[in-house]
Amino acid sequence: MTIEELASAAGLTAARQYLVDWDRVETEVGTRLPADYMEYVYWFGPGGFDEYLVVCVPGVENSNAELAAHLAKQRADERLRAQIDSSATPSPLFPEPDGWLPWGYTTGSDVFYWKTSAKDPDNWTIIGRPGGRDDVVPFDGRFTDFLHAFVRDTVEMPFIPQTESGVPIAFEPRTGEWLGGAGERLQPYGRFEHE
Repeated sequence: MTIEELASAAGLTAARQYLVDWDRVETEVGTRLPADYMEYVYWFGPGGFDEYLVVCVPGVENSNAELAAHLAKQRADERLRAQIDSSATPSPLFPEPDGWLPWGYTTGSDVFYWKTSAKDPDNWTIIGRPGGRDDVVPFDGRFTDFLHAFVRDTVEMPFIPQTESGVPIAFEPRTGEWLGGAGERLQPYGRFEHE
């Protein structure tokens, strides 16, 4: 499945043309990222699916949906969880060897990660962790494969409910602006090409 096919299935008729400085992104995150994710960012930009799944993108003003900020938040949450519950096993978050790099989350507090065990980011697989639990569920496929399965409502992860909104699940575009409330306001550096 290509990004263009995913976009068409999710209701986009053309690329939204969201641009970021990938050198800056990779410096902030600490690694090269999968090519299909970079294509996704250009085509889709900020937004989510079915008011449920949010895919983090670089350079947005909202810290909850910004890729590097989301990684930092996951690291802080893991440290806090380990302090509160000494029996909790911290997740091996990136840049730990074979660490998990979070790329998205659900409104139910489930988190999705790339498992960075492969040297080539284009070979990273996906894992999901249900909100607040230590167990993880692997997905044998890449980022685009996961999103295609999600849009078609065929992801086999027990914590993802069946959609009630119809299939395929539509993409809901956002601007990436910080709207107050949860999260922090960041200095944005991503932009749409047509601005």
